Amino acid sequence: MAKEVKHSFVAGVALKYGDRLRRYLSQRLRNVADAPDLAQEVFLRLMRVEHHETIRSPEAYLFTVASHVLHQHTLLQSTRPKSVDISELFSELQLTSNDDPAAQADIDQRLEILQHNLKQLPPKISTTLMLHRFAGLSIEEIGVHLGVSRPTAKKYLARALSHVRDADSQADKDAR
Repeated sequence: MAKEVKHSFVAGVALKYGDRLRRYLSQRLRNVADAPDLAQEVFLRLMRVEHHETIRSPEAYLFTVASHVLHQHTLLQSTRPKSVDISELFSELQLTSNDDPAAQADIDQRLEILQHNLKQLPPKISTTLMLHRFAGLSIEEIGVHLGVSRPTAKKYLARALSHVRDADSQADKDAR
């Protein structure tokens, strides 16, 4: 019986304030497509409230929970590295003319090996190398882009370069 009362309470709140909640979330999100998922999270949290009858103002409580969900979502998004599609950057490179098929095949093979090596690294580290070498960003710009300090961006770049050099050395040894 208590579950049914709780479900009807949440259903009533959803019916009464659902549209406003979705607008509230949409106006505060960078990616509006996340709004329905966050609204669902708000209602799930409302379902977990033990004594919903003690809530004096369901609207105020709902929007307080929504602000907490938004805050947590923002924190989570800020810790995720911004992704860079390696294949996009590779396709933008115009290293040689297409007149020499042997040179083009060599470049394609090198890019394939580099792409394979970068996929072995954590996202922030491989992204650092891509942003530095192919997008031409400075260490400071990379730090801002990834949300890390300059020394951390510098460490990421050093680690990526070291990894790629080691992989190239190993490939050369294997080729002999």
